[in-house]
Amino acid sequence: MLVELNIKNFALIQELSVEFGAGFNILSGETGAGKSILIDTIDYVLGGKFSKDQIRYGEDKTMVEAVFSIENDEIYEVLDDLSIEKDDMLIIRRETTLNGKSIIKVNNRSIVLSQLKKIREKLLDIHGQHQNQNLLNKGTHILYVDEFYHDKIKDLLNEYEELRRTYIENSEKINELKGNEDREKLADYIKFQIEDIEKANLKVNEEEDLKEEFNMLANAEKISNSLVRAYGYLNSSNEGISILEGLSKVISELSLVENHSDVIRKKKVQIEEAFYNLEDVTREIRDIGSEITYDEDRLAEINERIYSISLYKKKYGNSIKEILDNLKNLKEKYNELINSEEIINKLKEEQQKIESKMKIIGKKLHDLRVEASERLEIKIKEELSYVGLEKAIIKIDVVLTENMNSRGYDEVQFLVSANPGEPLKPLEKVLSGGELSRIMLALKCVFVDKDKIPTLIFDEIDTGISGTIGKRVGEKMYEVSIKHQVLCITHLPQIAALSDSHYFVSKEVLNGKTFTGIRMLNKDEKIKEIAKMVGGDEISDVTIENASEMVNFAEIKKKEIKNN
Repeated sequence: MLVELNIKNFALIQELSVEFGAGFNILSGETGAGKSILIDTIDYVLGGKFSKDQIRYGEDKTMVEAVFSIENDEIYEVLDDLSIEKDDMLIIRRETTLNGKSIIKVNNRSIVLSQLKKIREKLLDIHGQHQNQNLLNKGTHILYVDEFYHDKIKDLLNEYEELRRTYIENSEKINELKGNEDREKLADYIKFQIEDIEKANLKVNEEEDLKEEFNMLANAEKISNSLVRAYGYLNSSNEGISILEGLSKVISELSLVENHSDVIRKKKVQIEEAFYNLEDVTREIRDIGSEITYDEDRLAEINERIYSISLYKKKYGNSIKEILDNLKNLKEKYNELINSEEIINKLKEEQQKIESKMKIIGKKLHDLRVEASERLEIKIKEELSYVGLEKAIIKIDVVLTENMNSRGYDEVQFLVSANPGEPLKPLEKVLSGGELSRIMLALKCVFVDKDKIPTLIFDEIDTGISGTIGKRVGEKMYEVSIKHQVLCITHLPQIAALSDSHYFVSKEVLNGKTFTGIRMLNKDEKIKEIAKMVGGDEISDVTIENASEMVNFAEIKKKEIKNN
């Protein structure tokens, strides 16, 4: 959910910081105070459209920072895909200058706008006249229907998606094989590459071994002399007693007295172990020294082999392993080219079988969607009636087509008739912002247990409504807010009374400049604000009493909703 919003130089806002709570958050204030500007800042920081007019007059850049608590596991998948550090909190920061230069950071990692929008999809929905909405995108309608019937449809959908993935892979392979018009020339070239690599007889780690041997031979005299001297120090008594002889004498002396002390016995055993290890090392040093001789021919041979490997690395890969992997791929490619017609025919046969299976599943999905749509229409209609759209007719059109898509062969579209006698039309052609928001609210109520987006914002949802309908809209938003964070701009006291947190947006003029501010109201301030909504600026004891009663009744209603 949205925890904190920090704003600098955005429209009428010079600098502002506000914390939001869980549940039902209300924003109220005079017309033009800047309530919608706050929504615009949220839209902006999550990748919404930017206009230079959004930068405060006289400033050269704007900045908005939003802090979210992560309550949706799906967001972690997106963060993983984008290689963004995961934490319990998500900090999104966006800055834009007058010249249009923009910086976007998520948990201090820079990302681009397209990546930010992927994050937004999992965090927040804005429903209002000026924001793009999922419901207006016909392509999302099928998702609502499938989510409604998730348990019945998921296995079929997974099976279909797996078949479609194979179908697409096969199609790409067929197109690739068909597209090789100069097949013979390409096959000859690949064959040449295969023979060239095989001729080299490369082995993994060969280069490293050669370089080590080269180093030994190139420094043979120096290494040999050092090893001889080292062996002499360890085993020769020319300059007195050798190290091994000395240790042997120490062991002999300790053996004479070890029975008198456990400590001495332990020390003798430790020295014995060191003696035997040192004896082995001494022999190995002697052997290595005797084997090292300067061999000019072998040195030249190694140098030539290393140079040859470097040429192969330039042509076929950055390492011998890469070259050998490339060889394997080339062999597969060559086999495909010389047997392309046979492979294409087999792939086409497989495509036909896959497509037949997909169409069978597609028909099953279609039947389930038709059934789901009929039930969903009834539920949406019930919710619409409750929020004052009882005359609206909602129809979910499910059409089985010949063309496959990512979820079958269906095209799904929500149609509505806002008034009696009007034909069913797509949502975007018949609805105002307020009506559309109420439809979205109805859908959120239907999907309240399934919708994983943690934060919902409603702007202008109270357009064209009042009284009882306003109260019902407020109750429905509160119902949604039990499982989601809801932010709502409203002018209706019936809605404001149901808030868990009430924020008052105001503006003031200082030295010829306008400033927008926001603060959270306590209970008494909330009652006064609701009284203003009821009776205007002139607040009387009667309006205060009415507002107080409205808030008390709202608290009772909230408890009823929670207990249902």
